[in-house]
Amino acid sequence: MRKAVLILLILCAAFNVLQLTLQILGHQIHPSTRPFHSLGDQFKGLEVILGHERTVGYYTDKNMDNTLAIAQFEQAQYLLAPTVLDLNQTNHPFVLFDCTSAEVAINKIKELGLQPLKANNTGIVLAINPQLQNLKP
Repeated sequence: MRKAVLILLILCAAFNVLQLTLQILGHQIHPSTRPFHSLGDQFKGLEVILGHERTVGYYTDKNMDNTLAIAQFEQAQYLLAPTVLDLNQTNHPFVLFDCTSAEVAINKIKELGLQPLKANNTGIVLAINPQLQNLKP
């Protein structure tokens, strides 16, 4: 009886180790599936590019009645401070696109006549407005 319980425990442990190994390998192969420590992590690195901008447009097609979408916007604002994010305004030299898909973001960028500047693996796209970029002092 003890041998049967011991064998069962060893099999369970081996199964759990196998599952953990597969999950770790999956996250290594597809880094975009890693959970974020913070919703603002998606915007890391942009503070270097936007450091001297006072205001940047922030366009999203997400439902801003959804608490997760609001939290993501607030985290982005916190991470990029002192730059102010102007929600759903695209009349700035730089505009951040946080859309439900990269395709939606690119289509909106084309529609507005903007140029994509930088994109990350989480779907955040930074675009520049060439008409307003030339007017900067």
